Amino acid sequence: MNVVELLAPRSKDEALLPHLDLGMERSGKPAAVDWWVTLAGLWIMTGLFIDAHQHLFLAVESFLNPWHVTMYTGAVVAASVLGVAIARNYRAAGSFWKAIPDGYAQSVFGVAGLLLGGAMDFAWHAIFGFEHQLDLLLSPPHLFLLTGLFFLITGPVRAALRRPDAANLLEQLPMLISLGLAFEIIQFVTQYGFYPEALMRDHPLSQVAYQREQFVLSVFLFYRQALEISIVIWQSLLLAAAALYLCLRRRLYFGALIVVCVVEKLWIGGELSNDLMQLLLVVLASVCAGLFGDVIVAKLRPSAARPNAYRLLAFAVPAAYFAAYFAFAVPMFGGTWWDASFVFGSIAEAGLAGLCISQLLLAGSQTNSA
Repeated sequence: MNVVELLAPRSKDEALLPHLDLGMERSGKPAAVDWWVTLAGLWIMTGLFIDAHQHLFLAVESFLNPWHVTMYTGAVVAASVLGVAIARNYRAAGSFWKAIPDGYAQSVFGVAGLLLGGAMDFAWHAIFGFEHQLDLLLSPPHLFLLTGLFFLITGPVRAALRRPDAANLLEQLPMLISLGLAFEIIQFVTQYGFYPEALMRDHPLSQVAYQREQFVLSVFLFYRQALEISIVIWQSLLLAAAALYLCLRRRLYFGALIVVCVVEKLWIGGELSNDLMQLLLVVLASVCAGLFGDVIVAKLRPSAARPNAYRLLAFAVPAAYFAAYFAFAVPMFGGTWWDASFVFGSIAEAGLAGLCISQLLLAGSQTNSA
């Protein structure tokens, strides 16, 4: 638009100044609220998983314990950060909803759900006592809390996806960490489907040594193997989904998928591990999965426009995770009790599960583009 057009007479409904598309001028850098909400998410998740570990391995009989305090103070920090941001924006925005930082409207509801869920949890414990083992995953107040936490913790992801691409890996960290923590919440609810129990120390009773119980042991072995391959598939779907979700939406810098894969597995691995070596096995496998993914992203740039590279990424990330898991299990734990067909078949199954997810996402992206 030139000067003559700017000075020309306009109707009452027409703006005095031209519309400026500021989207291209916006920075891809995360805002302070992104870093603070990510920090609060790390704070909350640490308390959540330590508390869950205590419920699994020890008797917890008090609501006012250090881990509950960690969780709820983290929620207060998140609420305070969003409250300050809204207060600072309110005068210019003119309304509460417009003053919410871009991408954080759902996080506001998440904070409300988290604090309300805390009150519900307190009342639930007072009436029904404290959960142990898998009961804590099905407690209605816990499900309410985790839903609120999911909406809160994905704020930095939504905010990042509404900005231009970041300039480096550091600027992507709030998005990457928050997405990994969101998948940790899914892992928490389905933690009975995390460890495949393939290590040598997890070997079931021998049918040869206990011949009188052979029929019972064979049935037990069948159901155990069925559960464990289901765990392999479920974990593969989660790993592939996180990587594929990001690659459709953002240019990723080298190291991005390592961050996502490690964050996605670290807390749940810590909760369910019996020792540090078992947690280290999970971390090493996660690093390998992310590293393979980062190499594919750097070399092939997988996207909807490059579907074969996208499919390769989907196969490689979960397959690399379980290949590394079994490989590191040899020097660290003396190997696994699974036979060769089960081990290599599980690796292939992991990759195929990821490949199926990629096909669904590619079909969806092509439909949207059409």
